[in-house]
Amino acid sequence: LLSLRSSCSMHAGVSPHWEAMWAQEGGLQKGTRFDVAGTSLTLAAELRRRQPPVRPGLTALVPGCGRAYDALALAEHGYASVVALDVSPAACEAARAELQSSQSPAADRVEVRCGDFFSLQGEAFDLIWDCTFLCALSPSVRERWAVQMRSLLSPQGELLTCVFPIGEREGGPPYAMSVPLVRSLLEPIGLQPTVIREDLPVEEMHRRPADELNSVLKRGTALATWQLQG
Repeated sequence: LLSLRSSCSMHAGVSPHWEAMWAQEGGLQKGTRFDVAGTSLTLAAELRRRQPPVRPGLTALVPGCGRAYDALALAEHGYASVVALDVSPAACEAARAELQSSQSPAADRVEVRCGDFFSLQGEAFDLIWDCTFLCALSPSVRERWAVQMRSLLSPQGELLTCVFPIGEREGGPPYAMSVPLVRSLLEPIGLQPTVIREDLPVEEMHRRPADELNSVLKRGTALATWQLQG
């Protein structure tokens, strides 16, 4: 079960400014700041490459879900149940509103939860999608992130990571990411990469609709899939 807390500042590695941005007057507008106004282009491209799940009852988790665009995309792809998790109460409200307005039959298979990723226990997921979640956490909890991801992954499950933003960047959030960094976190605890895509075309890079090409290339994107070794 999730342990719910009243303030973002009480959650490990989370900057309180996330809730401040979500809860600003009028709410965080689509396509601004870290909201990409729809399914991540990186996830959308990956789902096009994949066949829909063939086993019934598969589950997925999207931590740091924001408006739950990606959670809905996974449900529409065929996942039987998707947990969309966010620490920000205002983000969770926005996610529920987005799901309702989507009028998608798959929206009923998305459960929005407000709470702490590190407090999630007793569940295992067949797919976990990390998109701009690790880069939003303080570097001090990166090892905890890796251990928690491993604990939440089913034995045959996949952790799918959008490694973003790649490039020179001081401070954060978001903090600069790289494939070697993510490897250094996951490989020592038994997660091995099965696919690493570091040469994504521009149309598959994570970005907002209005981002200029220069900005997209400066903040590069990679996609890596991980599974438990052996």
